[in-house]
Formats: sequence, structure tokens, C-alpha cells
Amino acid sequence: MFNLQHSTKIYLAGAVLGLLFSVLLYAIQPVRWEAQALVLNRNSNTSYDVDVNDAIPIVLARLKSSSFRLAVTKRAKTDGVADILDEDKCACLIVKQIKNSGALNISVVGRTPELAKVTVEAIVEELKDNNSAMLDYYISRINYRISVLNRDMETTSRSIDLLTGRINTRQDKAGETESLSKLILIKDMQANLEKKREQSIDLQEHLDSLYNRGIELIEPVFVKEKRFIHSLWRVCLFGALLGAFFSVLWVQWKR
Repeated sequence: MFNLQHSTKIYLAGAVLGLLFSVLLYAIQPVRWEAQALVLNRNSNTSYDVDVNDAIPIVLARLKSSSFRLAVTKRAKTDGVADILDEDKCACLIVKQIKNSGALNISVVGRTPELAKVTVEAIVEELKDNNSAMLDYYISRINYRISVLNRDMETTSRSIDLLTGRINTRQDKAGETESLSKLILIKDMQANLEKKREQSIDLQEHLDSLYNRGIELIEPVFVKEKRFIHSLWRVCLFGALLGAFFSVLWVQWKR
């Protein structure tokens, strides 16, 4: 009976020591902070030889580029951002695509909540600015093409009016053959005019759609603690059980 009581005390002591060690381990572990941003990429590839190269793979590649990370560091104007973005020092920047969507979850881990938040906000703003600059370029190209088509249509319309006027003024039989050739030419010019008009309408509709594209922050940046050991009660339970287990082994070894 004495041995059983003594063993029980050892078991309890081992569990308590394991519990205390777990609490100490939880208390002294380094606390880091994770800032998350959920962004929606509304861009896609387009036609008319004008590509809005901000599809998800392009955005992911941009986030990994050295020039982009340098731009983010300059934008943030905060010490420590460069280290966070340096892949050789830490894997502190994690980007995940939300399945079957154009959304991205961008998370940054920093030693302080302010540093993590500033970094992820700078990343989002740099993505927005890059996207806006590219869209402005593509919009200017489309506007130029529309203006060229409009000028061509004006020229064609004037040519049709001129030829029609000449046909109406030639009433003699000598001009019938010439008038017939001009009518054929007018028909071709009208078909070409209609084709350019359709192209202009399509380009204008495409241009309108570009204004609805871009990088959008869906939710405000969220910051939370990031610990290696997340749950205190779980690590305490594990420590107590582990301490009891080793105390049992020790008792068995002593016997």
C-alpha cells in the first residue's frame, strides 16, 4: 500500500512538473504578429491585341519579383519591411489563391503588429498602383484605335457622299458605265464602313469593361497573434500527460 501511495505521488509530481514546464514554455515563446489582407483581382486577359496582364499567375509572379518588393519597401518607409520581404531571411510573406475565384489572401508575419500591418498595406497599395498604371496604358491604346477608326469612317463617309453626288449629276448614257462601277465601289465602301463601325462599337464596349477591373481590398487588414503554440490549455494537458508518462517510466525503471 505504501508503494502504491508513493508511486501515485510520483505520478502526480510528474504531471505537475509537466504542467508547469508547459506553462513556462507557452509564456517564454516568441510572439509574432500576422497581418492578413483579402484582395480581389478583377482583371483577365482581353482581346484586340490588348492584354490586361494582371491575371492571378501574373500577380503571383509580381509579388515574388525583387523590383516589386523593393517598391513596397520604399512605399512602407518602415524599418524591418525589407527583412520581412527577403525570402532568404524568412518565409514571412505568404500568398494563397482562394479556390475557384480571383481572390488572394496575402499574409505577412512581423515582430510587431504595426510592422506586419504596414507591410501588408504597402503590398496592397503597390498592387493597386501597378494595376492602375497598366490599365491607363491599355485604355489609352484602345482610345487611340477608336479614334483611328472614327477618322477612317469619316473619310469613307465623305468619299461615299462624293461618289453619290457625281452619279446623280451624270445623266448621259456615256456615264452609265462609269456610274455602274462607282455604284459597285460605293457598295464595297459601305460594307467596309459598317465593318469599322462594328469594330468601334466593340472596342468601346471593351473599353467600358476595363473601368470595372482592378485590385480591390475586400476586407480591412486583420492583425492577429501568431504563436508556435496556439492553445494554452492544450499544451498544459499535453505537458501534464507527458510528465505523468515519464514518471511512470521512472517508477518502472526504479523497480
